[in-house]
Amino acid sequence: MGMLIEGRWDDEADRTMVDGRYVRAGSTFDGPIEQAVIDAIAAGERRHMLVASDSCPWSHRTTLMRAVLGLADRLPLHTAGGPRIEGYGLFANGPLNAGRATPLRHMHQLYTLTDPGYTGRVTVPVLWDAAEERIFSNDSATIMRALGSIEGDDGLVLVPADREAEIDALNDQIHHGLANAVYQAGKAQAQDAYLEAVDRVFATLSMLEKRLTDRRFLFGEALTETDLRLFATLVRFDAVYATHFRCTRHRLTDYARLWAYARTIYNWPGVAETVDFDAILYGYYANDGVHNPFGIVAERPAVDWSLP
Repeated sequence: MGMLIEGRWDDEADRTMVDGRYVRAGSTFDGPIEQAVIDAIAAGERRHMLVASDSCPWSHRTTLMRAVLGLADRLPLHTAGGPRIEGYGLFANGPLNAGRATPLRHMHQLYTLTDPGYTGRVTVPVLWDAAEERIFSNDSATIMRALGSIEGDDGLVLVPADREAEIDALNDQIHHGLANAVYQAGKAQAQDAYLEAVDRVFATLSMLEKRLTDRRFLFGEALTETDLRLFATLVRFDAVYATHFRCTRHRLTDYARLWAYARTIYNWPGVAETVDFDAILYGYYANDGVHNPFGIVAERPAVDWSLP
């Protein structure tokens, strides 16, 4: 997987596996985002930038928030992608550092510019200050909540104050039972670790299917932050989690309500433009040499996300 060790990239270093189990490291730049930064984004100063990957679900959460709230003109997006050479590259849609004397070719350079002695994983998304060349946050939940505090198009509010505690609780349940559990299943190096993770995945999907019995979205008729977080996992489920990550018991399309719900969000204005199935398939299959040494990219399942 590779990581930075005291500011130097090491392709062989990996601290995510413990006794055959995948253990996700916490975000390192995860403190609160200053109100001045949020205000600058809201004002459209364009000093700050969202750096994200089309393949990564944690990145996708933030690009969904940006799209749904109509912040594209106020918060520039730079796509990290391509072959993973020293981690994510930075030239998927042109140079990040126009006019800079020393090119920035790798995501890990953003980390060492922020902290020259950084040790840890290099992850996306990142909220980047292009003027000061430093990371404000690499925590998707923190970035989502900060962007969500900016009033969106048509006055859309994705974290109503009176539901914040409920939203936080369900976010946590979905993270541990599904969004992170698919990784724990797919990266497991022990049978019991795999089986335990898979059981959580499908218990959580069944719970969500039941929850949607009498409502359009997870908290009723209004879209919330939790729906966007869940969608980033659901849109990848049949394409990569049910196949590459061995979550084979059921497909998303086997859950009538969840499948309809996921399509409802996909057809929300701006959402489909954030989904790149080719990048998702390439990101998981081509960059996973341990589980897919020949880099064969599987076909996308033949389903129509545009159906109403």
